[in-house]
Amino acid sequence: MYDILISGYYGFKNSGDDAILMAILDNLRTYKKDIKILVLSKNPEETKRIYGVDTADRFNFSEVIKAIKSSKLFLTGGGNLIQDESSTRSLMYYLSTIWMAKKLGLKVMLYSNGIGAIDKKVNRLITSRIVNKVDVITLREEKSLKEIESLKITKPQIFVTADPAFTLMPCEDEEASSILAAEGIIKNKPLVGISIRKWKNFQGYQKQIAEASDYMYENLNVQPVFIPMHYPHDVDICLTIATMMKNKPKIIKNKYSVSQTLGIIKNMDMIIGMRLHALIYGASLQVPVLGLIYDPKVEGFLEYINQPTAGNVENLNYEHFIQSINEVWNNRQQIKEQLSASKQLLVDKALQNAEIAIELLNK
Repeated sequence: MYDILISGYYGFKNSGDDAILMAILDNLRTYKKDIKILVLSKNPEETKRIYGVDTADRFNFSEVIKAIKSSKLFLTGGGNLIQDESSTRSLMYYLSTIWMAKKLGLKVMLYSNGIGAIDKKVNRLITSRIVNKVDVITLREEKSLKEIESLKITKPQIFVTADPAFTLMPCEDEEASSILAAEGIIKNKPLVGISIRKWKNFQGYQKQIAEASDYMYENLNVQPVFIPMHYPHDVDICLTIATMMKNKPKIIKNKYSVSQTLGIIKNMDMIIGMRLHALIYGASLQVPVLGLIYDPKVEGFLEYINQPTAGNVENLNYEHFIQSINEVWNNRQQIKEQLSASKQLLVDKALQNAEIAIELLNK
């Protein structure tokens, strides 16, 4: 019998989701050292090897049912799982596992979730009916609470906490320096990390990011460093943007662990990001951040920590983009102090997720 079964976007080689899982496991063990955990994963063997937990194939229906029957508490999260922006199929996968867990008598918790956007009327109706059956919901920012309220989800206990990744630590400085050196990056000038992803069929933002990177290189005397968060997908778009630039950027081409990626970002003087967890990593390490919105979760997080965005990538205005870069760059010391002042509160809120989960398990 397992204490907790965890369901999320695990085993897909995404640094943000890897960070979430690592943090959830660490945080749960903080409150219950001998806890028995099973994780649903796309790549069960890899997840088992990296995180030292028992695993089951998330796409094998009989394995999932067996895992649910063998567990006491079902955790969905973290991450932005309850949304139909990716696909209705993805939303229905998570809702169906929640429904099965409740049907089989488990306590269920949405753990540090981002909620929405859910656009289709039928999806909103189904989401409301199923999520209203869970026991506890913790949310990683206020914007998700507004979405929960608009869905008329009122029966579970609901708390606004923070993303589990705020509790993670970077690798040692020496290791991070070695990684940068191996990637051909020398810190002889300030470094600006850029985390980009492909988004639908929009391409205009790619050219604007290339031009903004050239602007920073020529006018701010910084070295742009592209930091992929999802391999190999993000590497490809970084290489594409690099071909549009006059000045050659640096690209982190190899995949690194969560702590190593944190170590890389710790060496940056600023982060410009579409990827949510690049921004979370930056904020947690007191590196000034500037968001590029492609999904409401990015906007919601930056609103939560009171940090700026340069606009939505679907209609990005270049002049405003450059103005935003200059404002963050010129005020980076003040921003570092703001992020430092809020760090402990965010860590405490992130740990609250695990504390609530263990309390629910023990009820």
